[in-house]
Amino acid sequence: SRPLSRSCSPCRLPSDSPLSPNNCTQVVRQESLTAKFNDLYTCERLNAMDTLRNFCDDYENNQRIIFASVQEAFSVAKRNFADWKIRARSTVALTHLGPETLEEAVQNYINRNMDLYDLPCMTSEVICGLNNNPKICLPVGVSYSIISSFIREACRIAWEMSTLAYPLDTALAIDAEVMDETKYRRTYDSEYSAPLVNHHIWPCLMQGTRVISKGEVCTKRGASLNRSRQRNSSPLRSCLRNRSSSPVRRAR
Repeated sequence: SRPLSRSCSPCRLPSDSPLSPNNCTQVVRQESLTAKFNDLYTCERLNAMDTLRNFCDDYENNQRIIFASVQEAFSVAKRNFADWKIRARSTVALTHLGPETLEEAVQNYINRNMDLYDLPCMTSEVICGLNNNPKICLPVGVSYSIISSFIREACRIAWEMSTLAYPLDTALAIDAEVMDETKYRRTYDSEYSAPLVNHHIWPCLMQGTRVISKGEVCTKRGASLNRSRQRNSSPLRSCLRNRSSSPVRRAR
């Protein structure tokens, strides 16, 4: 729902317009949210990884869970915001008289009321989405709600990024895609000569086609082959193997 399709070019809008990329609200909130997104990676992500490690010792699977959580949070946030903005436009249109345009009035309304969203519901939607993701797993009886605090913060940031006049979003990511140096940096355990992404660690943050903050990936040779093997060997089975190999059973 970006206002880029209007006949008036964004660069020609006065800086005090809420739809201008140079508007102080847009600039300050964008910088603040980018910093929060980076903090989510450096702090909350590590805490979530520690929590997951208590239930599943498959490090790559846990990395995939974290990445999928952030991607799902942005997907849920964008979907919820699209519905919320339709209702907001209807509300503003009932009393709008000008002199600002309706789109400017709507964005002003959004800026003032961006806290009117159901965070617990969005968190639950993300957890449901993770349950349907075939690339990740947890042992039987363990729910993705064990990292609900991380998911909740990801949803909060994703929502606030969606409410910007020029929203921030995560880049589309596919296993075995060609490594893009402009969007991602490699992990320390990557094969630096490998051209394909084995799995994603952290999403790339973008504004349209512009990279705001690089993501992180692990590259390995034969990444596409690894992906094929994962289809044949269910990750759930791997988690169950890790769970069943308890000290008591080994002693027997």
